[in-house]
Amino acid sequence: MTVSLPDIIGEYMIAPERFGTDGVQYAGYFEPKAVAPGETANLFVFLQSTVDAPLVINVAVELPRVGKLFGSGSPVLEVGEATFELKLGRAETGLLTLPVKVADQTKPKEYPLTLELKPKTDNPTQRIRLAESRSTIDSRLIDNPVGLNLVGALGSTYVEKPVKKAEFMLNVVEEEQGTEETPLKQSYQTLFSEKEAETFRRAVQEINLRRVKLESEVTVESLYAHLFAENTTKFAEAGLPLRIGEAITLTRLMVYCCQHFLSDSNRYNGLFVPIWERAFEVEYSTADALEMICKVGYYHILKISLAMGFGLVAQAAGKQLWPLEERQAVINFIADNLETGETLEADFLYLPLLMAGTFITPKLVLDGEDARHSLALMKLARAARPDLFKDEEMAQANKLYEAILKKALG
Repeated sequence: MTVSLPDIIGEYMIAPERFGTDGVQYAGYFEPKAVAPGETANLFVFLQSTVDAPLVINVAVELPRVGKLFGSGSPVLEVGEATFELKLGRAETGLLTLPVKVADQTKPKEYPLTLELKPKTDNPTQRIRLAESRSTIDSRLIDNPVGLNLVGALGSTYVEKPVKKAEFMLNVVEEEQGTEETPLKQSYQTLFSEKEAETFRRAVQEINLRRVKLESEVTVESLYAHLFAENTTKFAEAGLPLRIGEAITLTRLMVYCCQHFLSDSNRYNGLFVPIWERAFEVEYSTADALEMICKVGYYHILKISLAMGFGLVAQAAGKQLWPLEERQAVINFIADNLETGETLEADFLYLPLLMAGTFITPKLVLDGEDARHSLALMKLARAARPDLFKDEEMAQANKLYEAILKKALG
C-alpha cells in the first residue's frame, strides 16, 4: 500500500471517527445543530477518496418516519432528492451540502438521517489515504487545527469505521431558530483534486531536497529581521502603526511559533509545506527561501501564531478563557484584515498576539538583547494606548495582560 496523499477532512472539521465505504472516507454534521418544525438545516458531508482511481458514488438518503409500524408512516424530514449520483476523481476531497427540512407537525426530539453510499469504479485500486492516523500537531498549544492549513502536512487524529450506512442526528426543538428558507437541492463542491495533490508532492519534494540549506538560512535572527519588516508594513497598512515595543514583541512571538515547528522533525513540514504550496500556486520564485517564507508565507505564519497565541495565553491564565468559535473568528478576522489592508483596532493586536508575545519574552531572547529593556519598551507602548481594553467585556483580558507583563518584568 502506498500512502501519499494528505488528509483534507481534518482541515474543515474535527472528526476522530470517520465512516468508510469501498474507497470513500466521510464525516459530517448538521448546521444549525437544532431547528424547529418547518425550518431547514444543512447536512454538510465531507467525502474523500482513499483509492487511486476515479469513483462514481450512488447516494441514497433514508428519512425517519412516524405514525405507522415498520417505518411506513409520514417522513419527519424532507430532502430534494432521495437518490442521486456523485463523482470523485482520484485523490479528490469534496463537500456535499444536503438541505434538510423538518416537516411542520414533527415532535421535538433527535432524529436520524441515514446516508448509504455505494461507490464503484472500473479500475483496479490501491489505497492512498490512511484508515487510521495520529496528528503530530501539539494540542497543548493548538487545541483545534481546523482552518490553519496544518492538517495536510501534519495529519489528523482519527480512526475509520467501515460501514454500509451512516447516521447523522438532527435535533428538532420547539422554539423557532430563525433559519433562512433554502431550496431543497443538494450541491457538491470539490475541495482538493489531483492538481492540489501534485502541488503538495512538489512542495514536500523541494523542501526535502533543500532541507540542509534551509536550516542554515532560516535562523532565529534572519526570521526576526524579515518578519519585523513585514509586521511594520502590514500593520501600518491596516491603520495600526506599531510602536517599537509592540513590533519587537509581536515579531518575537511569530519567530517563537516558527521555531516550534522547525525544532521538531515531526512538525517541520507544518510550517513550510503550506508556504511552498502557495508560492507554486501564485508562481512566486522560491529561490530566495527566506524572503519567500516571510512574504508569501506571512498569512500562514500569522494564523498559526494567532492560534498558538491563544494557547499561550491559556497557559498564562491556567485555563482557556475564550470559546473555540470566538477564537477562530478572531484568528480569521485579524489575518484577513492584514492580508487585505483593512482597518484593525489595537485590541486585536494585543489579544492574543502581544499578550502571548509578552508571556514568552523570557523564553526567546535574541543574541545581544536585553529582555528587560524590550519589556520596558512594551510597557511604554501599552501605556500609550489608554483606550485599550476599555470595553467591559475586555476587563478580564486587561487584568490578565497586566499580570503577564508584571511577571515577565520580574
